[in-house]
Amino acid sequence: MTQHPLVSIVTPAYNAGRYIEETAASVLAQEYPNLEYIVVDDGSTDDTGARLRRLDPRVHLVRQANAGEQQAVNRGVAQARGELIAIVNADDPLLPGLIRAGVDHLAQRPELAGVYPDWLKIDGDGRVLEVVHLREYDYARMLRRHLCDIGPGCLFRRSALDGAPPRDPRFRYSGDFQQWLRLGLHRPFARLPLVLATWRQHGAGTSQAGLSAALAADKVAIIEDLFTRPDLPPGVRAMGAEALSAAHFAAAALALHNPAIPGRRHMWQSLRAKAHWDPPDLPERRRTWRLVLFALGLPATRPLIALNQRWRGGGLSAAQVPGPHYTAWLAARAADRGG
Repeated sequence: MTQHPLVSIVTPAYNAGRYIEETAASVLAQEYPNLEYIVVDDGSTDDTGARLRRLDPRVHLVRQANAGEQQAVNRGVAQARGELIAIVNADDPLLPGLIRAGVDHLAQRPELAGVYPDWLKIDGDGRVLEVVHLREYDYARMLRRHLCDIGPGCLFRRSALDGAPPRDPRFRYSGDFQQWLRLGLHRPFARLPLVLATWRQHGAGTSQAGLSAALAADKVAIIEDLFTRPDLPPGVRAMGAEALSAAHFAAAALALHNPAIPGRRHMWQSLRAKAHWDPPDLPERRRTWRLVLFALGLPATRPLIALNQRWRGGGLSAAQVPGPHYTAWLAARAADRGG
């Protein structure tokens, strides 16, 4: 790898007028000398197009009729020239130093498919809700527990795609997770233990607006699709029942937020696929009695769940009480470190 390999950053943008300028500025402010930035306007109907036309001329703008986020990502990556690629959502600004840190780490670890940082959860106004420190990379846990350890700010090698587009358009809501599961089959990722990216939680975001039966179905479909691949390593194939069970369990859990999701069906499928998967070394996604009973729709379950939520206080946890705007958080961190 050369000292400053070309890094291509791709941003899919659909009706992202409120945030696209902030995100683009955060990308262009990265102190890295060999950067290509592509923004794909996916048929926006708000003022995204007008705002994009006012952006720095270094931004390469691609327009297409609305085809969805996964197709927009694929279009951008197909036009990108870099060997290293990052997909940055239009509402998730980067923090300073991400690209430099990612490139340096990948130069030292040629076996890696990519690297991913810790990140800030921010609200619609950019206020910090939580500092998210991710787990060290573990493909088996990610698959066995249906937990996407790889978050925003991931920088990956084009070569890890093996000539395929990064996203599968069949999976509208889980295209990123499906991508990481596929790329991780034969090459590992690694965590950068630095807070270098953001993820914005707001009502208009895809992950929030998509709390639907379609999202639940996506969770199961990406696992079923993965296990049809002929190139699965034997150790991965042995996790099939547990992975499918965890996917159905994750789908059932969404019924807590949307009663239109068939939580009962997904929970039964989870139990049928694998009745027991609670080893002590993997505590995430335990089948608590509250969630199992709720999803199965047994008598008096909903009042018990509501009472439990009221007893626990509801609302934001202490870790999610809005703090300062992320730029103020960055300034305070720099001050703590002596500049």
